Amino acid sequence: MAHPLIFHASLGLGLMLVSLGLNAIVRPDAHLRNLEFPVQSETQARGLSHALMRIWGVRNISVGLMIGLIWTTNDETLMAKGLCAALPLPIMDGFVSRMLIGGGEFQHWIFPPVLISMAAMLFGWV
Repeated sequence: MAHPLIFHASLGLGLMLVSLGLNAIVRPDAHLRNLEFPVQSETQARGLSHALMRIWGVRNISVGLMIGLIWTTNDETLMAKGLCAALPLPIMDGFVSRMLIGGGEFQHWIFPPVLISMAAMLFGWV
């Protein structure tokens, strides 16, 4: 294994995604506040925002578990491909944040350079 530290750090990213997803499902209002989104008081809007947080949470849990399962294979190339597959998530989340609340995109856009760097090392390009 050429980059064991980077490979094992990817498991940390996967676990972070799982924990963020669980938080979004269990505590949608708190998670919305952490992401600087407004918490809706109207019943219908609140129900919609909670449903969207559940979708977001399940998506993050699924991708985090995928990264965790890839980690069990000890295959650096496969992990690099998995990190590349996860790359659109923070990019789009940042655009959505910017569109809806006019900011907060850098909470998401900090991750693409990390994912790209880790994938490049795992592919053996660096």
